[in-house]
Amino acid sequence: MTPGRYLPNAWGLFDMHGNVAEWTRTVYRPYPYNAADGREEPAGPDRRVVRGGSWRDRPQRATASYRLSYWPYQRVFNVGFRIVCEGRAVSEIMKGQP
Repeated sequence: MTPGRYLPNAWGLFDMHGNVAEWTRTVYRPYPYNAADGREEPAGPDRRVVRGGSWRDRPQRATASYRLSYWPYQRVFNVGFRIVCEGRAVSEIMKGQP
């Protein structure tokens, strides 16, 4: 699929959902968010947050607000990470879009 083929989301980001769920470095803790509870510590054996859904999941998981957790060493076939690289400007990508 050509990057930027669909319209961007509310934050101007393209192609954010549906390929793989994404690892985060955040330790899985219950809400509400509390930065002082250690969830932002990058090291440690704790379960890590995985966000979004993949091609294999039910549609309700295909949102950035959906989260689950896995152990950092656990291999999961439909969880990955996003590589971000700079490319053409959004205005250039959007030229010719209906």
